[in-house]
Amino acid sequence: MIDFKDSRFIITDKKSTSMVPKNIQGMLNDDEQVVEFYVADRFPVPSEVFFTSKRIIICTYEEPNFPIFTFLPYSKFIAFSAKNSNDYSMENELELYNYYVDKIAFEFPGKYDLSLVIKLIGNSIV
Repeated sequence: MIDFKDSRFIITDKKSTSMVPKNIQGMLNDDEQVVEFYVADRFPVPSEVFFTSKRIIICTYEEPNFPIFTFLPYSKFIAFSAKNSNDYSMENELELYNYYVDKIAFEFPGKYDLSLVIKLIGNSIV
């Protein structure tokens, strides 16, 4: 399970949305689609992070054949901050806040364009 007191994920790679595993595809709602797919390192447990059109799905592998899924709907976040640079030497960051898990953060070392993710979250927070 995710320890939300230490909820920082370091993104190590971006994957094509065509590579989304079937078990994740089967969990999507009828009108939901994966928009961004990332691999994250959260020592000592690797994770996959899926930004969909409605929520964040985090798949954590504490045991190789026993994934744990966490679902974070965008509509439950009350605020977020983003640092998005086009400079390879700077880290991009996304921090999301809600009443239930306090804060969850994602670090994107290197050059990542977070504009689509920012737009998805921004459209859901009212």
